Amino acid sequence: MQARFRIPVLFFLACSFAVQAQRPGVMDSLTGILKTAKDDPDKVLLLIAIGQEYESADLDKAKQYYRQARILGKRISYPETESKFISNYTFALNMEGKYDSSLILNLQGIEEAKKLNSKEQLAKAYFNTGTSYNYMSDYSSAVEYYQKGYQLFEELNNRVFLAQASDILQNLYTAMDQYDKALLYGKKAAAEFRTLDNPKMLAYSLNNLGVVYGSMNRKDSAFVYYKEAEQIARTINDEVLISTIEINLGDVNLWKRNLEESRNYYRSVLQTAKKIHLPSDEIIALRGISYCYMYQGDYPMSEQYIRQAVALTGKHPLPRQKALILDQQAALAYLLKDPWKAKQFENEAKSIRDSLMNNQILTHTLNLEKKYELDKKNTQLALQEEKLKRKNATNWILIGGMAVLLIISVLGYRNYSQRKKIQEQRIRELEAEKQLMATQSLLRGQEEERSRIAKDLHDGLGGLLSGVKLQLGAMKGNLILTEENGLAFNGVLVNLEESISEMRRVAHNMMPETLLRFGLPQALLDYSNGLSQQQGFTIQCEFRGMEKRMDNSTELVIYRIVQELINNAVKHSGATTILVQIMRHDEERLNITVEDNGKGFDPKDAGYHSAGLRNIRSRVKYLNGKMDIQSEPGSGASVYIECEIKPYG
Repeated sequence: MQARFRIPVLFFLACSFAVQAQRPGVMDSLTGILKTAKDDPDKVLLLIAIGQEYESADLDKAKQYYRQARILGKRISYPETESKFISNYTFALNMEGKYDSSLILNLQGIEEAKKLNSKEQLAKAYFNTGTSYNYMSDYSSAVEYYQKGYQLFEELNNRVFLAQASDILQNLYTAMDQYDKALLYGKKAAAEFRTLDNPKMLAYSLNNLGVVYGSMNRKDSAFVYYKEAEQIARTINDEVLISTIEINLGDVNLWKRNLEESRNYYRSVLQTAKKIHLPSDEIIALRGISYCYMYQGDYPMSEQYIRQAVALTGKHPLPRQKALILDQQAALAYLLKDPWKAKQFENEAKSIRDSLMNNQILTHTLNLEKKYELDKKNTQLALQEEKLKRKNATNWILIGGMAVLLIISVLGYRNYSQRKKIQEQRIRELEAEKQLMATQSLLRGQEEERSRIAKDLHDGLGGLLSGVKLQLGAMKGNLILTEENGLAFNGVLVNLEESISEMRRVAHNMMPETLLRFGLPQALLDYSNGLSQQQGFTIQCEFRGMEKRMDNSTELVIYRIVQELINNAVKHSGATTILVQIMRHDEERLNITVEDNGKGFDPKDAGYHSAGLRNIRSRVKYLNGKMDIQSEPGSGASVYIECEIKPYG
């Protein structure tokens, strides 16, 4: 069997929500805070903290919260979002054995950290990238990135990060069979974590020290470290770490020939690995149980468990585990006196190991070839420079003249290209201005026509209907009607009154008088209250920085945008709560957010390009704005708009 170590990812967060292992009380507290948390950087960190809580029990759930944090962070433009997402998400990927995906993300994390201009974030990104290479057995690349990160941590003089870095270097040197260096870094890490009172990381470092001693065939020392690490891991209820330690304890007991105790540890690992989806640990546990039965002479049971391990390697590409399984199958075949089958298994295992070795050799060879080509080019350049120095004066003059001519030609072409680019850019700008003016004219014409029709309805048709109502009311007093005709006459008056009210409502919607007289906030409040009155939903409106009026046309466009978004939510989402937020940051910038808790939708569906949304986009474009729609089926919808505004007057 093979001892297991865990390489921790440097993902500690400088926030009050950072936690170490899943605890029901803490989880309840964090999820309670999440329900009322506002969309700000603290909520991003809170989502990440909840994801960390789930890491030891449900990796899929942990990744789900990390993705939510990423979406929110991008929406609120939190600069550290991508860096924090990558450092945490790659930890879960590593636990699932998805090292290639982890490496790609970690390399992106280095670039994100450089953008932040943060030594701490960059050092973490280097170490996490080195960890991906370490898992992939590319130790030369792992050393390169670890050393870059370690140097930055020394400059920062952060004891926590240096302790973690020492533990990681312990694992690297163990994998490289440099056990003296591994023990030096491992003991340094364990001592520091004891001083810092960090039980989770202490358990990691103790387990990894046990691996070093086990690799040196000092199993009794390894057992002592594993037991202490197990006690801490169970106290903090870190199921991932418990699984790793139990694998190692199973190995030690197998070596000591305590087969029943070894099998109990492997069975516990098997149960945990299935629960929290750790395919590599599940395969190792199946192999361990198979070994226990094989050493007891129960070959059918041994074959049963090793076949389960084979089935898992078919679902998860873990070639090293596959090779170890084939070795065990070969041993079983020999015990069952089937040497031909045993030889077949041995050949398959050798083929896998040769393939892995060839990949490493190929990578190393490609690097050597690149270095050789670079040296060759440098040598050729040196020879050419020497030849150029031996040229006579005539050649120098000729070369100088050609160089001057070439420079003039290049500068001329560059100047021509630059002017051409400027002209093309100006043409695009003019076309954009023309399109914008057309949109503005169209919207202005629509609103002027709405205003004219509203006035005609209110002042013209409204006045006529009111006059008719007064005349009918006067006639009623002078007429002698039967009871039946009197009821019919009263019905006509009621219908006329309702018609007048409906006409006034239509006129108000076409051009709300409240908007012109009292401004945008009051108009939207009136509209929302009227729409939600005696309905199964509520509309909450929040306004910040809206004390000063804006240009009438701007207020009208914003009113139409919000009106259309509210109508869409009411018609299509089935929401019980709709939130409208309008925030004015300065004289020229304004943000609009409309969210609902309805059934959501997929932005790729046809509804995403509906006529209503096209109208909204044209009005947003009128304000030189940008619109972002975030929604998933079953998760509500959120529309965020950022636009430019004009001051009033």
